[in-house]
Parts: sequence; structure tokens; C-alpha cells
Amino acid sequence: MKGQYRMNPMRTSRSGSAPVSDYGPDMPASAPSRFFRSRPAHESISWANETAIIWHPSEAETHYEQPKNSFCRFRHTFELKDRPEHGSIRLFADSRYMLYVNGRYVGRGPGRSDPRWQYYDSWDISDLLEAGANTIAVLALHFGYGTGQSMHRIPALLAECAVGLTGGDRIATGTSAKWKVSLHPAYERNAPRINGCQGPIEIFDSRLEDDGWMNPGYDDSDWVTAKARSRKLSPFWNLVPREIALPEEASISAVSVINRGELRERDEAVGKLHKQLLAEQGEISLSEYGDWQASGYRVPRTEAGKAAIVTFDFGRLEVGYLQLEASGASGDILDIVYAEELWQGRALLNADNNRSIDRIIMREGVNRVEIAFGYKACRYVQIRVRNPRGEVVFHEVGLRTRYYPVKRKSEFVCSDDRLNRLWEISAHTLRCCMQDGFLDSPSREQQQWMGDGRVQALFNYYYTGDSKLHAKLLRQFGQSQDWLGMTTSRYPDDHHNYPPIPSFCLQWVSSFEEYRVYTGDTGLETEWWPNIVNAIRWFTAYLNGQGLLEHVPYWSFIDWGELPNGPAPDVGRGGVLTALNLQYLEALHVASGMAERLGDMEACNVFRSIANRLAEAIRLILWDEEKGAYAECIVDGKMSDKISEVANSLALLHLHEPNDDRAPRIVENIFTGGRPVIKASPYFMIYVYRALDKHGASGLAFDMMRRRYDAMLDAGATTTWENWDLFYKTASGDVHFKSASHAWAAMPLVCLPEQLLGLRPGDAGFARVTIKPCLYDLEHAEGSISTPNGTYAIAVRQAEGLYRIKLSVPYGCEARVGGRFYAEGQYELEIAVADCDRTTYSHDEGSCS
Repeated sequence: MKGQYRMNPMRTSRSGSAPVSDYGPDMPASAPSRFFRSRPAHESISWANETAIIWHPSEAETHYEQPKNSFCRFRHTFELKDRPEHGSIRLFADSRYMLYVNGRYVGRGPGRSDPRWQYYDSWDISDLLEAGANTIAVLALHFGYGTGQSMHRIPALLAECAVGLTGGDRIATGTSAKWKVSLHPAYERNAPRINGCQGPIEIFDSRLEDDGWMNPGYDDSDWVTAKARSRKLSPFWNLVPREIALPEEASISAVSVINRGELRERDEAVGKLHKQLLAEQGEISLSEYGDWQASGYRVPRTEAGKAAIVTFDFGRLEVGYLQLEASGASGDILDIVYAEELWQGRALLNADNNRSIDRIIMREGVNRVEIAFGYKACRYVQIRVRNPRGEVVFHEVGLRTRYYPVKRKSEFVCSDDRLNRLWEISAHTLRCCMQDGFLDSPSREQQQWMGDGRVQALFNYYYTGDSKLHAKLLRQFGQSQDWLGMTTSRYPDDHHNYPPIPSFCLQWVSSFEEYRVYTGDTGLETEWWPNIVNAIRWFTAYLNGQGLLEHVPYWSFIDWGELPNGPAPDVGRGGVLTALNLQYLEALHVASGMAERLGDMEACNVFRSIANRLAEAIRLILWDEEKGAYAECIVDGKMSDKISEVANSLALLHLHEPNDDRAPRIVENIFTGGRPVIKASPYFMIYVYRALDKHGASGLAFDMMRRRYDAMLDAGATTTWENWDLFYKTASGDVHFKSASHAWAAMPLVCLPEQLLGLRPGDAGFARVTIKPCLYDLEHAEGSISTPNGTYAIAVRQAEGLYRIKLSVPYGCEARVGGRFYAEGQYELEIAVADCDRTTYSHDEGSCS
């Protein structure tokens, strides 16, 4: 769309009876002239004319046949007469790169992006450059296919180094036909993919590694010159500076070896390595459990036809690239299986979507290997050692961790240790899922989904206050929008496994409001207003004669409910879905508010008119009087007999005010164990909490949170799970598992500071807050909450009917406590406990189904 307002006067409603305007049904198919505006263009720094896109000439002949799993090494040496004052390099690759300068590792990239807005990274290399010869070396990988994080185009490396010398002279050198290139022989090109969302399993043969190829002075005379192609005719015509910080990296080591055993080997072609490891999974026999030192761990020679098992533990789930130092014989094989959690001591693989594997073939003596591009999220590394030639010694098993860098993080502690642990695992999960976007999981998929991203962005406003990932999320999903207005469910994405999720398009619209509320910035909604109008307009084609959305196509995902071991919301049969209609109602409210702020009163009036009709139809048609709640759906004129927390939470949020006579009935019938109800998954707990909090039942929400996260805490989890159950058995009896690191479950990051510390933001973000603590049965709670407008420090202690509060308000902010306002500074206050009490409810989870 190029950011312009599009009209489609021939578009009709679902019934085909009437044209649909840009705003909704029964409106003139015309648009105000002020919408014919261009999207603000990204300003890219100019590149030298000589700088070209390069790759190995044997694999860059056309734009059509793409090489698969092409690992390429690049080198370029240039001279500097003096040690420079400063130096930097900017680059990207399709699909991945590792950068070295003078033999020293610099970093990896690029960040996920749509090639039409191709991000490049900028690295400061001032301290790595020297007088004399300097060598830039890059290991790059072209997948040859799309993944859930990358949209492949052509094999490509683009780089340009700028150096400032004493006296003001500048030298620039970029990728060109002068660079030398070699296909890396140590990587198996036929390696299978980890799954549809990710790139290849790395099968690395250390015997074929050419040590020192990234160092100055290396003899690259047998390498060939690179094939250079013009940037002007490439798919990467709009190069954009990376808009978020580069990853934060550190090295950690495994803390112990926790079990060992053996298995009977199976044979399989290397291109089907995952099938071999899956077949062997049932043969694993764990003979011993212990807590042995990881460094220097020895594995005796194995018998022919058998492999040894050894499991290293990092102490908690971490995200990064495996670093391994081990000694053995030439040809020994280390098959690494990564696990977030173990099932009866075993690191399990699932054939369909969980094949987190790497293989290292050892050379004689000491092997030092780091996985290049496939970062993993794991607590455990279970290694199958195939060493019939002699002993293997593990000198070091570690990770080079990678996380999105944050300047400050919130802290929380209270007198309930289980709540402290709940905060810790929620916070750590959010960090694990904060990479070059808000990821659904850093292990199984590593994808940026809109529904996941919306709630993670909300959590992060209470945890770090950083808004850059949220802004990137909103922009990138706007870039995914098709000409009719529908956005994709995850983006950037190029593996086409699933259709769009309409509810996630609505989540995109509504997430703009949270960005505005928590940052005070209206720039994004102004920038994307034409696209937001298109998204709202898309849904008007599916409004029926009663004003309800009906038979909306694509994947009707709302929430998992109690899957995999319980019932799911009744949303998969088509018809009129209550939850989707309520999400549409929310998006209409958000869009009408934007329209009013932007002065577009035509859109404002149309959206409010559609919303009013929709709200009335939901109340009239989807309400089940007998159950005292809203039904899941109506299909073929018949109301579903199921009711869920999900649909009714949305009704409390977007349809009913606290003084509405239906609201208490919904709270009673849905949330206090009075009827069989489909529980929300961890994903929807933030909406459940917000709904109950709005209607004076925050005590019930707090109680539900404590109960439902018990399984994670009891299991010793170090991150929050995707579902309430982690492992489950399929109909065939196989044990499968869901994600053990899903930040959509990090709702406690909002609930704990809001409920116990009482911190509530005002409309302009956290520049103005209200402090109204409620400790329930706790003696004390305290924390420092990092917000977009600064860090608030709050300590609350309960004694003799009073809350004694220590409060620190950051610069430029204001806190309201007990009817008084406190500007920047530190304070000690007292409030009567009775003035802060919140309604509590008895709750019997056992009666829910």
C-alpha cells in the first residue's frame, strides 16, 4: 500500500447486497482528502557506489534457483597507515551472518525484517582496528527457504566499513568483487530443518574446519573472488538502520551433570538425522542420577551399536548458542539434544515441531566449537556420545547467551516465597522471549505473533519500561497488511504454514491504544491510521443483518483454553463467535478514539455507530439467561451450550460497566465455581485479571493466579509455560510437550505490582500513578517498578490496621496516595488498611471443567 489510503468502491458486503465504504456499511465510498498522505520514509545513510551485494559465484548466478543451507566464508583485507580514531561497519545477510574483525568475534545478525524494509546492523569496531593490515571476515548462511523469522530473497551479504583516521581522513571499504569467498566445507548442506519455523540443524565436522580463516595473514589464495551484484536491482531496495539495540551476549557454563545412561543406536541418513534420534528415543536407559561436576566430565569408550548419554544442567532455562570444548578421537560423534524440561530424565523430541538438535563430528584432540546460527532455549543439554574409539572428555559445556538489552529491570519481593518465585520465572521468561522482537517462545518457534506480542508489550511496561520492541511490533505487523486490510498472524514470516488469525488483526489495532496509554506517544497511531481504517473495514464485510460478525474466515483462534488435557473454547465451528465479536467491539472503541484525536469525525461517528449496534446485538442475542453468562457461539442458529472465562472476561471488559446488573452474575457464574466453565489458558489470564479487577473482584483474580501457577512452581519450573500442563500423552500413547518458555503467561508481572504494591498508571503512562496497596494475607511487599517514565520504589508493610509505605517517585512524575499528590522525592506514609480493601471471593477450582 505504500502507506496511502486505499479505496475499494467495488467491494461488497458478505451478502453481496450493498457496497461497503472505507469506514463501514451504508457510508459513501469516499475518503477525506487528508488521508492521501505518504508513510514517512525511512532515512537510510547513503552507501558507496562500489558497495555491492556479494555471494559465492557458483550459487549466485540467478534469482531463481536458490542454494539450500549455503554456509559461505568471506574475507577482505585492507591497509591503514595509522591506528584509526574510530571505525564502524554496517551489514546484513540473507539469511544470517557472524562477523569477525582481525580474528576477533564481533557479533551476529541481522534482526528480523521485511526485505522491503531491510534492517542492517551497525557495529563499532574502533578497538579492533590496527595500523597496517586489517581483515574483515564473515561467516554467512543463506537458508534457501523462508522461516518463521526470515523472508528469504537471494543469497546476499552486504557490508561497508567506515574508518576515521587522525587528521580527519576517512576510508570506506565495502563488499565487492575484490572480496574472497569460500563455501565452508565443515557444514553439512543436506542437514534437515529444526522445524518449519527455523533453519537447519547444524551438523558440523570439526575435521574439515580450517582454523584461522578469519585472521589476518591467512592464505586465502585457493578461495575465489565473490560474485557482485548491484544493490539497485536487488530485492533489498530500502535499507533501514536497525531500530532496536543489538543483542546482549555473555558466556555461561553448565553447573552440573545430572544423569547418564546409554541407548541402542539406529541408522539413518544424515539428511534424516532427526528421524534417527527420534527412533533412538525409546531406547534410552538412564542408569544413574547424580550431581557431578560438568567441567572435566569423562565418558568411557562405548560398545559398538551403543551410545552413551550424559545430561548437562545450566541451572535454569537460558537462551543462546552452544559452546563446547571436548577432547576425543577423530570421527567421534556428539549428538546434542536441547531440552527446556526433562521427561523422566529424558530430553524428548517431537517429530512435528520440536527437533532441537545439533551434531558435532570430532577431530583428534581438543575440539572447540560454537553453534553458529541456531540459538536454542534450554535448561538441559543431553548429549548422545558415539565414541567407540576411546574416551571423550568434556572440558567445557556452555552457552553464549543472547538477550535484548535493557537499561533497568523491575524488582519484586514479598513475604510469600512462592509469589517471589512466580515473579522470578515470569520476569525471566519475558527476558528469554525478548530478542529481536517479542517471541512466542525462544525454543520451539522463535516467531513474533501479534497476540503474544501484545500481552508481552504490556508486561514489559511494568518490567523494563522499554517501548522500542512494542513500536517495532506494531510497525512490522502493519507491513504485513494485505490490500484488503487483513494482517498476518505472525511476521516477518515466510513459511506459510497457517492462514491469518482475524482476532490477531484486532489485537494489532487495540495494541496501539496500549502504546499510547503507556508511553503518551500518539505518533504511531497517526502514522498507521490509514492502515488501521483498512483493518477495521475488512471486518465489515462479515457483519450480518443483526450487526454481528458471522462466518469470518481463516483460523478462528482466540485462546487454547484447557488444552492439551482439557476442553478448548468452542470457536472452531464457524457462525457467530462471541469472543471475536467482543474483540471487534474493543477495536472499534480504540479506533473511534484515535479518529477523534486525529480530527476524523466521519470515521469516529461511523465506528461508534457500528460499535453501538454490535454491543446491543451481543447483549440481546448471545446472552444465555439460564446460565447467566454469554455463550461461546451461535452456529446455524443454535446457541452453544458451553461457556468460557475467555468470552465472559471480554464481555466484562468491553461490554459491561460495574453498575450493570449482568456483571455480578457473570462474575458469580463464571469465576466462583458455580457452573462448568472452560478455563482460560495462561495467555488469556491478563484479560481475566483485567476484567475482574474492573468489576471489583481483584481479590478473586489474585487468588486464581496463585492457584493456577502452582503446577509450574511445584515442578520447579524456571520459566512460565504455554499451557497449564507441560507434558501430555497423545492418542497413540506417545509423550509430547508444549512450550516451557512462553512469555504470554507472564501475567504476574502486572498483577503483583498492581495488586500488592498498588501501582496503577494514569492515562499519560506512568508519569502520574495511583498507589493503593492491598497485601491480603501477606506481611510485606516491596519493589522497584521500571516504567517508561522512570522507576518507582514502593515498600509496604502491614501492621495494626495500617499500611506503612515507603515511596520513591522519579523525576517529573507524580503519585497519588490516599487523596494526596506527591511529586518527585522520597516519602514515608501511612494508610488505613480498610481504605484499601478489595472484594474477595471464595473459589472452588475443582468445580470447573
